[in-house]
Amino acid sequence: MKRKTVAIVLSAMMAIAALGGCGSTTANVESEKLEESQKAGEDGTAKSEGLAPLTFVRAQDSTVESSVFAKMEGSTYEDNIWTDLIAEKLGYDVTYLWIASDGDLYKQKFNAAISSGEIPDIASVGKEDLKRLVDADLIVDLKPYIDEYASDYVKQLYDTVGDSAFDAVTYSGAVYGLPISDSDIERAQILWLRQDWLDALNLSAPASIDELKEVLRAFKDYAGEGGIGLEMGNDLYGNQFDIKGICNAYHAYPTYWVEDKEGSLVYGSTTPEMKQALSTLAELYAEGLIDQEFYVNDNQKAAEALVNGKCGAMYGFHATPLDFLQTVKNAIPEADWKPFMIPMEEAGEKAAPGIEMATTSWYVVSKNCEHPEALIQLMNLYCEKVLDPEKNEYTVYANPGNGVEGVWKLAPVGITSTPDKNQATTKAIAEPLKTGEPGDLTGEQYSMWEYCYKALQGDDSMWGWLGVFGEEGGQSILLKYQDPENAAPVYNKFVSAPGEVMTAKKSTLDDMLDQTFLKIISGQEKIDAFDKVVEEWKNAGGNDMTAEVNEWYSSNK
Repeated sequence: MKRKTVAIVLSAMMAIAALGGCGSTTANVESEKLEESQKAGEDGTAKSEGLAPLTFVRAQDSTVESSVFAKMEGSTYEDNIWTDLIAEKLGYDVTYLWIASDGDLYKQKFNAAISSGEIPDIASVGKEDLKRLVDADLIVDLKPYIDEYASDYVKQLYDTVGDSAFDAVTYSGAVYGLPISDSDIERAQILWLRQDWLDALNLSAPASIDELKEVLRAFKDYAGEGGIGLEMGNDLYGNQFDIKGICNAYHAYPTYWVEDKEGSLVYGSTTPEMKQALSTLAELYAEGLIDQEFYVNDNQKAAEALVNGKCGAMYGFHATPLDFLQTVKNAIPEADWKPFMIPMEEAGEKAAPGIEMATTSWYVVSKNCEHPEALIQLMNLYCEKVLDPEKNEYTVYANPGNGVEGVWKLAPVGITSTPDKNQATTKAIAEPLKTGEPGDLTGEQYSMWEYCYKALQGDDSMWGWLGVFGEEGGQSILLKYQDPENAAPVYNKFVSAPGEVMTAKKSTLDDMLDQTFLKIISGQEKIDAFDKVVEEWKNAGGNDMTAEVNEWYSSNK
């Protein structure tokens, strides 16, 4: 591998230049070029001579073992196409202090590293561990390095991430983490309906909760014996088969911290709007329009009604077609699922889906790292080779194809996607899907066009991709949510690591609420049980937790 040989080659060329004196012009020139490549990256940033050591930690990835190492002979986590590139372009020697066998062991080993004060130069952590690192004074403020070293493309990328992912890791004005960014808008709820059933029943997509009830009644009857109006599962706030879509219709946002009229944060599970949403869910259940056993069904069990043709409605997210709905398509080829914005309580209201910060991990840099700028340089390099639409070498450094997939996972620093990557892909392939010609599409955009076009040509095994990226796919709804003419998304305002009260009490407090909510929906408790449990929640620590959250919120406004 080049990483191992680059310093040797440099020494050899310098020796040749010394022996040849002034007459060895070519050797001198080549040696100078190679020395310069070690001292400076493409942005001209100064580097130490030779390869500067840079330490990391990571967890093993079984897909890397099977899809990369098994097919790229000689590759290891420390010696591969990415470590070669980093050595050549930036002059860093990537090494791992340890590689955990799985994510759980990674957390255990990293917690031990925090306790000992011995952390790697660069690591990825959640916001709770990041706060521990800040409190222990083990990591650096990254803002100066982001400002000075980030490429224009990376700065533009992080502009699209928004403030929340940085607010979450900002303490006393210092930014201690670089977000491993994800797409917040993709957490929004979408209503998925069988369009072929709507057509057969001569129904339109529901524009209000009352119209949704009419559709659910019609679907239940149409499905025949054992028919279900709306499928739900026991994970009340998951991405699929959950209650969030109904709650959002009433401007209720369970588990979110949202602003009240005074500008303070309140827990969305305890608001009057939540009581209204639970009342409607209880009505749907009493009428038989919700699976009568939802509270014992996990998502796999809930999906059975869809696969058996007994249900044609569910709340999900943008990628539901790649999961449960593809399974339905495999079993029922004529099933034509389409996504819709969540219907609100009243027709004509702007959709108000709940949105929460999707970023869950951040890169941090140890105070003992000799080159703290390296993190930003590595992110620049990764984004250039994998994400930049003009400079990317996707088929080399991300997914070469021919059975070799996931090469991007070998990069010690990177992000899975830009926050708006999927929306950009949807826009980019729209016209090529109509013409059947990919034009100048490259990388992942070409792959998505290819998959969707195959689906349009009748390949049902690719239907899920069309259900996400096609003209009437899940991403098309997210684009509507991003248009202020159509929607007014509501964001979870608390993004920081939990404080002492939240850490100690939130799980118990949530269980207290959720058990009552399940009983209200399933008719085991009257709706007034909501008021009682909210009062109990406040007295059991909810008020203290709310005060703690607002102390953080007021200090970060």
